[in-house]
Amino acid sequence: MRELIIETALNLFLKQGVRATTMDQISDQLGISKKTLYEHFDSKESLMAACAEVLLSRTEAEVQALRQQHASNALLAIAATASHAYRLLASMNPILFLELRRLPLSLRRSVLSRIQQIITENLTASLRQGIAEGTFRPDVPLQVLPLWFSYVVAYIVLNPDFTQAAGLSVPDAYAESLLLFLYGLSTEKGRALLETYKQHIRETYAR
Repeated sequence: MRELIIETALNLFLKQGVRATTMDQISDQLGISKKTLYEHFDSKESLMAACAEVLLSRTEAEVQALRQQHASNALLAIAATASHAYRLLASMNPILFLELRRLPLSLRRSVLSRIQQIITENLTASLRQGIAEGTFRPDVPLQVLPLWFSYVVAYIVLNPDFTQAAGLSVPDAYAESLLLFLYGLSTEKGRALLETYKQHIRETYAR
């Protein structure tokens, strides 16, 4: 039952936003009483935290699977994982990005920290591989740039003030930021490949 509650709540949060989704609505959709719902989650905040953990764990697993599938081509792996991220962001109700800033501080920090961890770890590994493959410059500071890009995503791309000022959706702000980042790090060989792969970022990537 706990897993079913999380799945139902997660789908509603992504579709409607946090504020518009109530515990009454979740229990009604599941056909259970609020008492039963609260036996599993004592508050909406605890349910939100569980949903965030499931969503981020799935995202991390998908990113790792795509990197493994394209283990011989770091730049293509980045394009494939970026496509997954783009589609995920595009599937969310935009109100969620505004509500992210209004989450309880501990939950907001936890979500953003996990996003940064996923980005930093996977991007570091891909950049290191790309350097060996000759697609990224050998002088790329791996201790700094992946972490820096994680901050760009967590605190700029996911900030509605920025996307509104830039006239971009969150998914497109992510895609543009990533492409700018990659072009700056790529060798001539890498830039040629990026011209081919960049189209994948804004489309459903066919494995």
